[in-house]
Amino acid sequence: MAGIYVNDEGTWKLPKSVWINQLGTWRVCKNVYVNSGGAWKELIKTVDITSSSIDGNFNLFEYLGSPSEALSVIVNIPFDVTIGSVGPPLPSWSPYYTSILRTNLPKRPTAFTVGNFPTGSTVIVNNNGYISGGGGYGGAGGNSFASGPNYPNQLNGYPGGAGGDGIMKGSSNNFDITIVNTGTIAGGGGGGGGAGSYYTSGSSPFSTGGNSGGGSGGDGGGVTGFSRTQGGPGSANNDNYVLGTDGGNGGSLGENGQAGQANGAGQRPNGAGGKAGKAVGSDIELAVSGTIIGTIG
Repeated sequence: MAGIYVNDEGTWKLPKSVWINQLGTWRVCKNVYVNSGGAWKELIKTVDITSSSIDGNFNLFEYLGSPSEALSVIVNIPFDVTIGSVGPPLPSWSPYYTSILRTNLPKRPTAFTVGNFPTGSTVIVNNNGYISGGGGYGGAGGNSFASGPNYPNQLNGYPGGAGGDGIMKGSSNNFDITIVNTGTIAGGGGGGGGAGSYYTSGSSPFSTGGNSGGGSGGDGGGVTGFSRTQGGPGSANNDNYVLGTDGGNGGSLGENGQAGQANGAGQRPNGAGGKAGKAVGSDIELAVSGTIIGTIG
């Protein structure tokens, strides 16, 4: 493969940067090309991310046009850029009233995916901005919407959804990633679990009683969540067919959601809280930590 390689303790690798002496001052080259068989090929590429270049769920490999040959990439994210995760949308259910169906909840997407760079590539991310996974969705309360053939109900509370990850490698290929973080990287908070329904006995011999609906859990914290940093209370998501109480609170950034909190007589099980997203995934070197909110690895 054409290019400039350096020997690092017996292993030939692409350089992470190339410096030149310009009038007595050493400067790093932003972009480096090599001539291979008469054709110029890019060896080192510097990318400056701006707020106009992202709309959430950022994939660096795809942003650079899915390069097919090993490449050294330097990514600069300034202080005024926020990278979050958006979607996926929750389905609506409306046989009588419009409401959001908070069952079988999807995990929120990763905010920044490095992507499927060819083996031998190197990626350096200089982050001075704000990278955050989205907050997990709060789970529905038990018996909180009318049952039907397409939307079977259950009496137990539904679990909260998982928050999105901050930055992940997103590939099994063998290439190096280094993060120099002077900003913030965070995992989204997990969604709160829904409260289980509870049985209320009849008040007279002619009333058989029934199951009352449990409350939905709150959404987790994240750029796309209840708020940028804090999880929401369960009462914030009581938009289902039956309004209930005691849903779990959504987790703040990097924190799991709370399980449903109902504990009355005749209570059905509560839904578990959703897991927080990771701040930084595995196979990523963290050269400078900065502000990390959530787990690493």
